[in-house]
Amino acid sequence: MYVKPLNRLRNVNFKAFILIFLITFSVFVFTNDGHRYTFDEAVAQDLSVRIATLEPHPKYVQGESRMFFEYTDLYPPTINKRPICENAILCSQGSILHALAEAPFLIINENFHIITKETKELSPYEFNNPAYVMWRNSLDPNFTFMELLYGPFFSALSAAVLFLVSRTYTYSLKTSIIISFLFAFTTIIWAYSQTSLNSVPVAFFLLSGFFFYRKFQKTNSHFNLILTGIFFGVAFLTRNDMILIITPFFICLLITSFWKNIKLKTYFSFVKTFFAFVIPVTSSYVIQKIIEYARVGSVPTETKIAALPSSWATEATSTSSPYFLQLFGVLFSPGAGLFIYSPILFASFVGFFDFYKKNKSDCILFLSFIGIFATFFASGDNWHGFNGWGSRYMLPIIPFLMIPIAASIEKRMHFSFKIPVIFLGITGFLINLVYLLQDVSYF
Repeated sequence: MYVKPLNRLRNVNFKAFILIFLITFSVFVFTNDGHRYTFDEAVAQDLSVRIATLEPHPKYVQGESRMFFEYTDLYPPTINKRPICENAILCSQGSILHALAEAPFLIINENFHIITKETKELSPYEFNNPAYVMWRNSLDPNFTFMELLYGPFFSALSAAVLFLVSRTYTYSLKTSIIISFLFAFTTIIWAYSQTSLNSVPVAFFLLSGFFFYRKFQKTNSHFNLILTGIFFGVAFLTRNDMILIITPFFICLLITSFWKNIKLKTYFSFVKTFFAFVIPVTSSYVIQKIIEYARVGSVPTETKIAALPSSWATEATSTSSPYFLQLFGVLFSPGAGLFIYSPILFASFVGFFDFYKKNKSDCILFLSFIGIFATFFASGDNWHGFNGWGSRYMLPIIPFLMIPIAASIEKRMHFSFKIPVIFLGITGFLINLVYLLQDVSYF
């Protein structure tokens, strides 16, 4: 009796998922300029080439080369004291998963010649800066192809998966589509769709993992929880700071599962829940250690995800500390504030109240994600995340600010809420359009 309506619902969701992906992907591609922005991207590109070709860098010398050996201008051999590499292919500071995600795009263009030097060449008369034209023309066409599709592909997937996550909260089809497009075109995900930074695929991995967690909540299928652990593990391998998401998520999972199984007296189910998540996540940590050993022949005793000031605990509790200014800057400064470059997120201040009424545990979980991320990245003495458009390290948590907004869109039908949301959406669209209209990182 209920099979046909359920299948019909799945069919509608699938069609909407594909439609959202195709629309956002098309917009992201046609607003993309096809070149890298940062040194971080260059490191990942060089590693992806070695993985795709299985050939070492021409400058590599076995037993002598250290991390960053290929960048002698920035890291002269006389002062580069990093560990000596043991593996010619993996001798890089870049993330293996990040490079693996880029490699297929390089392989496709290398074999099918979709973009060549001739098709991508710019005329000196197209720009007033000859040096810029020379630099663009010197880029490998495989990199151009990868840059053109990599960011749009993962950004569009993130927007489409956000739709699926929204639907698990029983939000209407209309509301779920609206929240997906607001995420895609009024937040910094649109600006960063032009890049190949690892924050872009991480947003997709986190959302996908959380989507399967929502399916686990509804079906109690531990297979979905295993998939959650796999996606979170992949996110960790791409960016180690994803431990800031995994830790509160694991604590929340244990607490909610424990109380649920205590009431039902199904203790074995709690054990299954524990291992279904822990095994894939722990495996990702083991894989990272194996990769480190293959790179330099030793395993670091700890995983560094950022440098914290030694006096962090004291400064964080002092009202006169610059730490609070840094926290305010990460969230609200005109130079890099997350809410300034994605103003639609201001609606989440209302959204969390509406979201909490029906989803208390998930609401607390989202707030922990945001609070830990903001607290952590505001505490660093040196943070190069300003090389971009807003707080780029905060990009992966934006979807968890968008989901509560859907609760308010669903509940508050009055124009007193709709008009501010429309205004914030248009403002965010224009702010991120500015990034797309010029080469911000160059000029």
